[in-house]
Amino acid sequence: MFPVMFMDCWSLYILDTEKKIAMVLDPTETDPLDEMKRKHEALARKFQRRFYNLFNDKFGAGLVETTGWSFVYPLVAQHEPCTREDGVVYVVHYILEFTGLYLRSNMNQEQIEHLRKKIACEIVTMKGNKGCIPEFLYEEILD
Repeated sequence: MFPVMFMDCWSLYILDTEKKIAMVLDPTETDPLDEMKRKHEALARKFQRRFYNLFNDKFGAGLVETTGWSFVYPLVAQHEPCTREDGVVYVVHYILEFTGLYLRSNMNQEQIEHLRKKIACEIVTMKGNKGCIPEFLYEEILD
């Protein structure tokens, strides 16, 4: 799973090397039309090709087949298209809740706000990220 920022919005690209399927989940495009495909098709193909070429260059040529892939744009989200600002929150939710076929749960506004705060807290307290925490407190709090 790869969070991807494209056109100022976050999406999730999922690459299944065994089934040779690239899946795109975009929380800002959740209607039944082909908007997601039109928006992402060229970038998804480029991403898949470059990622696996890089992977094969680093770990052995031919390890991952780069041709014959299917690209799918499932409408797994049962929510209205979200704003750009909420996109990253939905992508984290997709990472946590997507089974490969469906989302185990949907979020209400309260859960969106909670997850946004949780993400912010995780970033601020991430090991190696000293941010604005004074040095004398950093070791006491985080290490």
